[in-house]
Amino acid sequence: MSKKIKTNYDVWREENMKDPEFRRLYKEEEAKFSVSQKIRRLREKLGMTQQSLAKKVKTTQSAIARIESTDYEGHSLSKLEEIAKALGAALVIDFIPTRKIKKSA
Repeated sequence: MSKKIKTNYDVWREENMKDPEFRRLYKEEEAKFSVSQKIRRLREKLGMTQQSLAKKVKTTQSAIARIESTDYEGHSLSKLEEIAKALGAALVIDFIPTRKIKKSA
């Protein structure tokens, strides 16, 4: 079994993830990136254009472009539900504990 070689980015990220504020901001950006990319990938897999998705969601192509942008911060639950429905997908939201939870008696 070969050992994975760490890139400069891997080393930089590991070092910076030790800082709680950096880690918080990194996770926040990672979540925004994930949402936008999942929408774009599914839309493309279905052969839909931004224009055709916009029509189904009753919005504009530029609004879909903004939503698919990794810089977009205005995701609303209702809009994500509309997009999921238009893509024939289920919207799943989960809460994952970030620390160990003690069981109550």
